[in-house]
Amino acid sequence: MERLASFIVGHKKLILIVFVVLAVIGALLMPLVQVNYDMSLYLPEDTATKRNMEIVEHEFGLAGSAQVMLSNVEIVDVLQLKKTIQQVDGVKSVMWLDDLVDIHQPLEYLDPSTVENYYKDKTAFLVLEFEEDDYSSRTYQALDEIRTIVGEDAAIAGSSVINKVMLQTSDSQTLMLTLAVIPLILVVLIFATHSWFEPVIFLMTIGISVVINLGTNCFFSNISFLTNSTAALLQFAISMDYAIFLLHRFTRERKTGIDVEEAMKRAIVGSVRSVTSSALTTVAGFAAFLFMRYELGADLGLILAKGIVLSLISVFLLLPVLALYFDKLILRTQHRNLLPPFGGWGKWTVKLRYGAVIMLLLVVPVFLAQTSNSFQYGQEAVAANPGSPSAEDKIRIEETFGAYNPMMVLVPKGNVAKQAALADALESIPGVREVQALVKVADPALPQEMLPSAAVEQFESENYSRMVVVLNTAEESTEAFAAVDAIDAKVSEIYGDEGLVLGSSMSVSDIKTVVDKDYVTVTYVSIGAVLLILLLAFRSLSLPIILVFVIELSIWVNMSVPYFMGDPMNFIGYLIVSAIQLGATIDYAILLTDHYLDHRKRLSKKEAMVEAMRQAGPSIFTSCLILTIAGVLVGTVSQVQGVSQMGWLLGRGAFLSGLFVLILLPQLLVLLDKVVMKTTFRGKKSRIKAGKEHVG
Repeated sequence: MERLASFIVGHKKLILIVFVVLAVIGALLMPLVQVNYDMSLYLPEDTATKRNMEIVEHEFGLAGSAQVMLSNVEIVDVLQLKKTIQQVDGVKSVMWLDDLVDIHQPLEYLDPSTVENYYKDKTAFLVLEFEEDDYSSRTYQALDEIRTIVGEDAAIAGSSVINKVMLQTSDSQTLMLTLAVIPLILVVLIFATHSWFEPVIFLMTIGISVVINLGTNCFFSNISFLTNSTAALLQFAISMDYAIFLLHRFTRERKTGIDVEEAMKRAIVGSVRSVTSSALTTVAGFAAFLFMRYELGADLGLILAKGIVLSLISVFLLLPVLALYFDKLILRTQHRNLLPPFGGWGKWTVKLRYGAVIMLLLVVPVFLAQTSNSFQYGQEAVAANPGSPSAEDKIRIEETFGAYNPMMVLVPKGNVAKQAALADALESIPGVREVQALVKVADPALPQEMLPSAAVEQFESENYSRMVVVLNTAEESTEAFAAVDAIDAKVSEIYGDEGLVLGSSMSVSDIKTVVDKDYVTVTYVSIGAVLLILLLAFRSLSLPIILVFVIELSIWVNMSVPYFMGDPMNFIGYLIVSAIQLGATIDYAILLTDHYLDHRKRLSKKEAMVEAMRQAGPSIFTSCLILTIAGVLVGTVSQVQGVSQMGWLLGRGAFLSGLFVLILLPQLLVLLDKVVMKTTFRGKKSRIKAGKEHVG
C-alpha cells in the first residue's frame, strides 16, 4: 500500500487529467441511458406472467389501455366524442355501450347491469386501447390529445395514465432532488470539517464518481426507474463516509508536523483497511441483490455496487490529489470545530452501559412487528401519486362505475361452443364484472365472415381467441387474487395447458411469490457476506456478531414503524432498504470498533471507549446525518409513492443505525470486553500490553 500511496502523491497531474476526462465522458453518456418503467419485465422467465406476455405480444401486441369518464353527456354526444377519440393517432380502439348492445332501443329494455357498466346518470364510461404499449411516447401523446378533446371535467385513468405520470414525475424530480440535497450535505460537511473548503473537495470527489457511474449505465440495455431515481443520491450519501474518513486521517497526520505529502501517504496507508472494509460491506449488501430471482434486484445491486467501487477508487486516487493541490487554500480557510465534542457523550454512554439491557428488550417485539407488516407488491403501489389529478380521476371513476381491473384470457381459435361455455363460466366467478369476447358481442351461430371486421380483429388472432375478463376489484387485493386463481382454474379445466391468463393482478401475484422467497435469500446472503468481511477485517469471532446484531436491531426497529402506524409498505422498498441499511450503516459500527480496539491496546475499556467516541463520534454523526437528510428529502419531495417510501425508510434507518451505534454498541463493547479480547486475534496481544490494571 505504501507503493500505491507514493504513486498517487507522485503522479497528481496524471490522475487529475484521467478523472476529468472520465467525468466528461460520463456526462456525455448520461443522456444515452435507457430507463424501464415496466416492473413485470424483471420477473423470471419461468413465471406464468412472463411466458404468457410473450405469447400475447406475438398474437395481439401488448397494447396500452385507459378509461375515460364523461359527465353530463347525452348518448349522441358520447357517440360523437367516441368517433373523435378513435381518430387520434395512436388509438387502436374505443369501446362503449354501443359495441355491446343496440343503443337505438330504449335503455330500459336493455340488460341493466350491462348498461350501468358504461352509462348511468348521463355519465359515460369508455375503454380505450392504444396501438402501442403503456410506456410508449406515442401513447402519451395520444393521452394528451384525448385530454384536449374531452376537457378538464372528464376523468382519465388506467395503466397508461399511471405510467405516464410516473415517467414525467420521476424524470423531473431526479435532478431536482439531487440539486436540493447537495446544499444540505454541504452545510453538514461544513460542521464536520475544519476548513470552509474541505466540503468542496468532498463534493468534487464523490460528484465525479457519481457522474462516471451514471454515464456507464448506458452499457446496460436499460435500468429501472427506481434505480434511476435513487442511484445518484444513494451513492452520494453512502460513499461520502469514505472521503470524510480519509481527509480526517490526513488532518490528524498533518498535526504531527510532518511534510504534507508524507502526511497524505500515511493517511492513505492508515485508512485503507477501515475505508475498504466499510466499502466492501456496502458492496456486499448490494451484491446480495444479485441472488434475487426478481431481476430488479440485480439492476439496482449492480449499479449501486459499481457506484460504491467507483467512489472508493475516487477517494483513494482523486481525493488525495485534490487535497494536495488545494492544501494552501484548505489551510487559509480553516475554522474552529463546529461540532460539539463527543468525549462527554462517550463518558455518558459508558456510565449508562447497563441501559443496553433495556434496549435489548426491544428485540422480540420489533422483530415480530416488522415481520407482520402489510405489504404491497404491484406497480400501481410503486407508481401511485396520491393527491395528483390522475389519482383523483381514478377515484372519481371508481366512485361512479366501480373498479375496472381487466384480465386477458387466450384460448385456441375455433370451437365457438367451447368458448361460449368458458365465457359463461367466467361470468359466474365472484369478482368478475363482465366478460368481453367475440362470442358475447355477436351471435355464436353466425358465420365469422358475416361479423364486422373490427370486432373480429379485436378478439381474434392467427392462433388465438381473446377474452377480456374485467374484475371489479382493486389490482392488488385478496379478492383479486382469489378471482385470478378461479379464472386460471376454470381456463385449465376447459382448455388444459392450451389456455392462458394475463393481467396486472396476475403479475402482482407472481411478483409476490418471487420476492417473498428473494427476501430470505437476500437477508441471509447480505448478513453472511458482511459477517465474513468483518471476520477477515477484525480477525475476531465475536465482533462480527456484535456489530451485525446492532445494525440488524436498528433495521427491525425501522421496519416495525409502518406496522405500528398501520401503513402498508411496498415490499420491494422494504427488501432493498433492509440490505442497504445493513451494508451502508455497518460502516459506523466498523469505525467506532476500530478506534476502540486501537485505544484498548493502552487504555482500560472505559477509557478506550471514551477516546473512541471522541475521535469516531463526529465522523459517525456526520455520515449518519448526510444519509438521513438524503432519505428524508427523497421521502418528502418525491411524488412517486414507491420512491418516497424508500426515502423515508432509508432516512429513518440511517438515523436509527447511527443512534444504536452511538448508544448501544459502546455499551455492548464495554460489557463484552472480556469476550471480545479472548476471541479477537490482535485483542490477545492488546490485553498483554494493556496490563491487568487496565482490564475492568
